[in-house]
Amino acid sequence: MHKDIAPWQVLDSKITYEDQWIRLRSDTCQTMNGHIVTPYHVIELPAWVNIVALTSDNKIVLAREYRHGAGQVLSGLPGGVIESFDTDPLVAIQRELQEETGYSSNAIFPIGQGYANPANQNNIIYAFLAVDVVQTHSQKLDEAEHIEIVLQEFLEFSRQVWSGELPAQALHLATLGFAEHFIMRSNLPQLKGLREMLLQ
Repeated sequence: MHKDIAPWQVLDSKITYEDQWIRLRSDTCQTMNGHIVTPYHVIELPAWVNIVALTSDNKIVLAREYRHGAGQVLSGLPGGVIESFDTDPLVAIQRELQEETGYSSNAIFPIGQGYANPANQNNIIYAFLAVDVVQTHSQKLDEAEHIEIVLQEFLEFSRQVWSGELPAQALHLATLGFAEHFIMRSNLPQLKGLREMLLQ
């Protein structure tokens, strides 16, 4: 039997740092047993979106770029933050896919969502799968972005990621897992070949 767990009571809260990218909230909290936790820092961030984008011949569209936190050039899924002008996560991922890679699709499916790190971040990640993507535009990158578009066989990318051969962002791993779960249960004709191979 599960014990009742109550949310912490917030006794005080203040923004201790804020710029255009991040907001840090510092709380004083009281736990259900009366223990005072202070300061407890929460990073307030916009919601994120990312996508497994597949061409008609089952290649995944990847964005290869330098990631400063890791200090490495990595290949990952296209994605980004939901901007204030995006009406919903689907609009955001359509925009991000097109801006980062120039690819578009008329068949994009929501496949899952979850918190990025609920211990001390408030944002949610929305995961999508696109099929039959085609390059329809030129990239539209920010000044600090330098992205090489990489096309790789989906199953080979999956093997490299799950084996640890290819370092991957944890949230991209989650989206890849959502995508494989979706593919294995989908009746979409575009995914039939991949479905059969994943089920072997």
